[in-house]
Order: sequence, then structure tokens, then C-alpha cells
Amino acid sequence: MYLYVIVAVAAACYFLVKASERPRPGVIVAAIVWLLCAGYEFLIANGTLCDANCNIRVDAIVLWPLVWIATLFGIYAPGQWTVTGKVIGGVSVFFLGSVAALLLYGVLVQRPVAERAAQAKNCGAQSESGRECPPVAPPAGSTTGAE
Repeated sequence: MYLYVIVAVAAACYFLVKASERPRPGVIVAAIVWLLCAGYEFLIANGTLCDANCNIRVDAIVLWPLVWIATLFGIYAPGQWTVTGKVIGGVSVFFLGSVAALLLYGVLVQRPVAERAAQAKNCGAQSESGRECPPVAPPAGSTTGAE
């Protein structure tokens, strides 16, 4: 799986070098798309976005055609922003925003919920550090603890 990351980084480096030699919008968009692809593939490879049982890969259907279109656009593009360049840039920004939103959701919502569930499951015994489980809050509307 890390082979995809290496290929994507190599392609991004190629387009970054070409963009530094002769900056054209198409080459810059292609470099950005390949960098996004490398980041996405890295997150897939290390299990952040998809666990070991995940066999449905969206990149085969959505990501790779966009990457190849951006690559062709970067190779053959003129020096000005065309409608095609704006569309590819917009789709790339949308993809980046979507991946960022998914990562934030996973980090801020899913992981704390999973940690609380694991803590509740193991709460019957004391942990190795000797700490006990936090006290359970009384249900809403109960008179326990009220003065």
C-alpha cells in the first residue's frame, strides 16, 4: 500500500520541479492534486481512514480519474487559467475539504466515543495505574444527592 504513496510523492515532486522551472497554473494544479493523492494514500495505508477489513476503495472510482485528468492538464496546459483548470482546481479543493472534514470527524468525534466505550467496558476492574472508574452520574430527575 505504501507503494502508492511513493508513486504519488514522486509524481508530485516531478510537477513541483516543473512548476519551479516554469510556473504555469496547470503544472501547479497537477502538483497539488498529486500531493493530495499522496496524503490520502498515506492515510489509507496506515489505517487512519480505512481499517484492515476495508475492501472498498473510493480512489479507484473517483480519485484516480481526477488525478489523471489533472496530470494530463499539467502536461498539456497553456500558461493561463482556463475553464478546465478552474474546474480541476475546484474539484481538488473540494476533495481536500472532504478529506479534512472526514479526518476531523474521526479525530474529534469517533475516537473519543470509542475511548469512552472501551473505558466503560473495562470499568469493572482497576486499571494498571491504580485509578478507579469515575463515579456514575445519577439519572436526570432523580433526587439522589439533592439537599
